[in-house]
Amino acid sequence: MRKAQVIAILALVFLLVAYGIYVKLSERFDFGFTFKPGPQFYSADDPPDQIYFAGETVPLHNGKVSKRFAKELKSQTYWHPARAVMLDRAVYWLPQISSILKQHNIPDDIKYMTLVESGLQNVQSEKRAAGFWQIIPETAGVYGLEINNEVDERYHPLLATHAACRYLKRARLLFGSWTNASASYNLGINGMTKAMLGQRKSSFYDLRLNSQTTDYIFRILAVKQLVEHPKAYGYKVNRYSTLSSSIRQIRVNKSIPNLTAFAQRHGITYQALRMYNPWIKANSLTVKKKSYLVLLPRKGSLPKRAVIAAVPDATGTASTVTPAADSVEASR
Repeated sequence: MRKAQVIAILALVFLLVAYGIYVKLSERFDFGFTFKPGPQFYSADDPPDQIYFAGETVPLHNGKVSKRFAKELKSQTYWHPARAVMLDRAVYWLPQISSILKQHNIPDDIKYMTLVESGLQNVQSEKRAAGFWQIIPETAGVYGLEINNEVDERYHPLLATHAACRYLKRARLLFGSWTNASASYNLGINGMTKAMLGQRKSSFYDLRLNSQTTDYIFRILAVKQLVEHPKAYGYKVNRYSTLSSSIRQIRVNKSIPNLTAFAQRHGITYQALRMYNPWIKANSLTVKKKSYLVLLPRKGSLPKRAVIAAVPDATGTASTVTPAADSVEASR
């Protein structure tokens, strides 16, 4: 009996040592992860004990809050190709968005809103909200974005980020926290004001709101967790995005009657011009009161990662627009 126990103990020790060696080698050589078909939950069933959003504590000690977060975390970590593609776009675009948030003194966590809003795609909703930040036409002009027959700057990822920052800074002043401001981005300033006054509560987590807005905040929290800790949830993210390419910027101060000819002069096709500038709607660009920032691919060899310098706004100067609209997406 003792002999069998000794053998069992030695076998266990051997397995532990072998596992320790494997872990060390995995960290050193970055062994690949083989996905299995079907859902991959991993740590989603055991959420972290504490998380923060924009420097604000998420009250996971509250049973309702922890359950909503755990539910959304499990939903967001369900394995399918779309999630991997989203993470790839995040590697490329989030650093650009972070740079703009820093200019506006806005917490970096706000960048995760774009993943929930659009998955970092220039899409349009049924209610005409468009771009990375899903801004509606009625709000665009109030926060400095131009829409006409030739351009729609809601589709300019960098300029739209500046517009979203202006809205969020105003909402932060009105509602006292970045979490409340983020909720108002979905619910609207009027809707958030009515909820807080009517229920006499000052925190999103204490308010009874519609399911869309409630899910919206917990989805942001879950996406943040997924992007910051992808390996914990079964995702392997490359250091460099497949979207990476070298970008050059051209400030257009004079009207361009034919963008096809403009593209040819810069050694690219009209198709490439429109791909890098989805905010351009026509084959011409009329310059009146302001200039435009056009993005073009560089010639020659391309580095692994592009660095698109953030710009204050379309004019190159700080905006003086006075916020007056109700919400970026309340009318969706």
